[in-house]
Amino acid sequence: MDRSVDRHRSGPSLDFFISYSPMDEAWAVWIAWELEHAGYRVMLQAWDFVAGSNFIEFMDRGVSQAGAVIAVLSENYLRSRYGRMEWQAALRSSPDEPEQRLITVRVEECGLVGLLSTITFLDLVTTTDRAHARRLLLDRIAHAVRGRAKPAVAPAFPPHRTAPGYAGAAPDAGREPAGARRPHPRGLSAARAPFPPADLESRRCTVLHVAGLRYEKAHVGTGAGARDAEELVRALREMGAAAAPDVVALSGDLTDTGGIREFDEALAFVAGLRDGLGLPAHRLAVVPGPHDVTWAASLAYFANCEADQVEPEPPFWPKWRHYRKFFAEIYAGVESARFAAGHPWTLFPVPELRIVVAGLNSTVADSHRESDHYGWLGVHQTRWFAEELSEYGADNWLRIGLVAHPPHRLRDEARVRRMLQDSFSVVLHGPEEEPGEERPARPRQAVWQAAAARHPGHAQLISVRISPGADGVEIERAATVGGGLSVSDVSTPDDGLL
Repeated sequence: MDRSVDRHRSGPSLDFFISYSPMDEAWAVWIAWELEHAGYRVMLQAWDFVAGSNFIEFMDRGVSQAGAVIAVLSENYLRSRYGRMEWQAALRSSPDEPEQRLITVRVEECGLVGLLSTITFLDLVTTTDRAHARRLLLDRIAHAVRGRAKPAVAPAFPPHRTAPGYAGAAPDAGREPAGARRPHPRGLSAARAPFPPADLESRRCTVLHVAGLRYEKAHVGTGAGARDAEELVRALREMGAAAAPDVVALSGDLTDTGGIREFDEALAFVAGLRDGLGLPAHRLAVVPGPHDVTWAASLAYFANCEADQVEPEPPFWPKWRHYRKFFAEIYAGVESARFAAGHPWTLFPVPELRIVVAGLNSTVADSHRESDHYGWLGVHQTRWFAEELSEYGADNWLRIGLVAHPPHRLRDEARVRRMLQDSFSVVLHGPEEEPGEERPARPRQAVWQAAAARHPGHAQLISVRISPGADGVEIERAATVGGGLSVSDVSTPDDGLL
């Protein structure tokens, strides 16, 4: 890196490329903001990665064009394949003087091994004052630019050491008490400094819930997805600043028949919504609905099994062929977002807000066969979510369930309720009934608070409040977005329950 003090020098087109895990995006944005405010030129995925771009090409351009790479260190980052590629590329470009090309900033307690452990990092884990953290960051960057860390003022005269055995000495000071509970990784964000900002005191969360987009063949190539996103963003802006969502949740049925071109329209909607709202990818949660199962792919899989004289293996993985491609494009670079064979469901954590969305897949039993058209989670998925969400609950996270089928329509409803009864603060799901269908009677006493889409294709804005007292989680308001923006209160507990 050119160490000239003049930032308008010729040389690299960027001063810094920030490498980070999507789970630490709030920290990366804070660092980038402070550096650009100080006059540096920064490239950041959250600001500079345009929807539709090639993520690998973006990484290569950032690492090669920047004077140095700033790595935001955390446990998530150390597990990130793309993060590893970025910091290793920086080191390879300057193996003799790695500090010239790689600057590390630690934002979470994490164990550094190998090459990363040889580089002195800036530690923000215990820093609680924003102004102090900003000074530390800019001083560290200035030292990297100048190549030395000589202070601008004379140092203080060193104090005399305390003699061994001195009465005022505290040999155990700072030592962790025996049996003390080490912070769970999911709770680290809550224990960090109050920057980047998060609304943790009032513990309110606003969720934009979209159900049943149902893009069909007639929409293909018409730009319907992009237009719908633009109109929805406009409607939210007209509702005022309070309508800005923290999280967007799509409860399935993005398409009408699971066609590949139908998913293109759904992808255009999601990309337009994210860009219009300025939300990072990990603040979006999506699950498949029965209309997102591609029957033609399911039929072909069954035919291949018949040709090979083998039994089709549930959950008939090829049926999600086009949904998987859609999912991969939405979450390019977000390694925590997983939808894979043997694990076709997803957990969406938002650490900076202490929110986690459980993306329940209720289409695991579905296929092209008429007898398979029902909602079902299965033992393996239900047990997995019960175990995972229990740890988030222990750390006082807001736990949101997201599922396409209304829970009372799940064939294994009794088991799901029994195993997950303590797992969710609130559940978001698709419409209670299809248009023109009579609403079924409520089967039994509710376990979860829930918010259902009124009709397919509608969006609603849900305000959730977490109180420290006995009230727990409360759905304060649910506003239908679009169609005149009619607002309705969740007036009684029964109205908001399953």
